[in-house]
Amino acid sequence: MRRALTLIEMIFTMVIVGLVFMVVPKIVFVTNKSFETLAKEEALYNMMALAGIVTTLPWDENGTRSAAILHTESAGGAYLCDATTGFYRIGGFKGGRNCIGGGTAAAVPGREDALYNDLDDYNGYTLQTVTPYGAKYLLSVTVRYLSDPPPGDLVDLSALSVAAGSTNIKEVNVTVTNAPSNRKIPFRSSVYYHSANIGQTVINRRAWR
Repeated sequence: MRRALTLIEMIFTMVIVGLVFMVVPKIVFVTNKSFETLAKEEALYNMMALAGIVTTLPWDENGTRSAAILHTESAGGAYLCDATTGFYRIGGFKGGRNCIGGGTAAAVPGREDALYNDLDDYNGYTLQTVTPYGAKYLLSVTVRYLSDPPPGDLVDLSALSVAAGSTNIKEVNVTVTNAPSNRKIPFRSSVYYHSANIGQTVINRRAWR
C-alpha cells in the first residue's frame, strides 16, 4: 500500500484545482449579471404596466362624473367651450364630446379623495419593489399641466412649457430607477404620455324592450 502521490497525480490535481478557481468566479459573475438583467427587465415591465393603468383613467376628477370636456383656467380662443360656443368645442361635433356647464378641471394635479380614480391622482405616487432576485427598484409618477398648444395640424408636445394653472394638456411621466438603498444595479428609464381634455367616448345605450 503506497503512502504518497505520484508526480503525474499531483500535476492532474493542480490542473483541476486551477480550473476550479478560474471557472467558478466566472460562473458567479455571469449568474449575478443574469439576475441584474432579469431585475431590470421586470422593473421596465412594471413601469409600462403602471403607465398603462394611469393613462386609461379619466382625465380629471370631474371626468369621473361626466364624459364631457371640462373647463380649464387657460381655456380661450380655439379651446373655448361654454355657452358662447353652444357648449361644444369649436371644430367638434354637437352631441358628441360636449362641454359640461360648471365643471372645471382641478387647478393642481393631485388626489382629491382617498381614491386613485383619475389620471392626476397619481401625481407624486411612488412604489419601492423587491424582486424575487433581491434587487430593489423605485417607481414614481409625475403629472403636470402643459401650456395649450397653438391651433394647427402638427404639435410638438416636447416644446410645450409647464403651466401654472389648469390647461387642456396633461403630461404623465412614469420613471423607474434603482432604489436609493441599492447601488449595485444603477439604472433609470422613463416613459411620457400626453393626455388632452377632449372628454370621453360614451357608447350609445338603449332600453331593452
